[in-house]
Amino acid sequence: MDKRDIDEQLKSLSFDMDEEIDDRNERRGRKAAPLRHAHTPMDPSHAIILAAIIIVGGLWGGKLLYDYIQEQRIKAAFNEAAAYLQQTMQQAEQDSRRAQAEIQQRMAAEDEAREQRRAEQLAQVQAEQARVEQEKRFKSSQCQFWWQQHSQNPSERTAQKKSEACGD
Repeated sequence: MDKRDIDEQLKSLSFDMDEEIDDRNERRGRKAAPLRHAHTPMDPSHAIILAAIIIVGGLWGGKLLYDYIQEQRIKAAFNEAAAYLQQTMQQAEQDSRRAQAEIQQRMAAEDEAREQRRAEQLAQVQAEQARVEQEKRFKSSQCQFWWQQHSQNPSERTAQKKSEACGD
């Protein structure tokens, strides 16, 4: 036999493994197992419908997931913006409080300076009045008289009268 004949014989042989196994089991006295058939192929229309459902479900689920992720990003951005604005507001409040305190300090210093100037002016006015009164007393005839008396005839009485009249 040559090689071609062997190939021809092998091609003409058909083996069905399930049948062979069932035949062997029957010869041994075992009951044949119920026939198990492989899944029958799906009808093309059913396959198209199933594929469409899978595609639509995948797209819809993907869209929902994408929207959820975008929503979370937006929330995070808003929270970050709110935190930044809150920090900015707190900084502005602190700056405002600091400025207000500085203004109050300046106003207090100005009030104190104003009071001090008033006191100095009042002291100057009082000193001027005292000087004017003293000049009036020195120019008065009584002071002149007792001054002259004490200069010419110093005594305890003339010193006392000069002091009363001139205000020494």
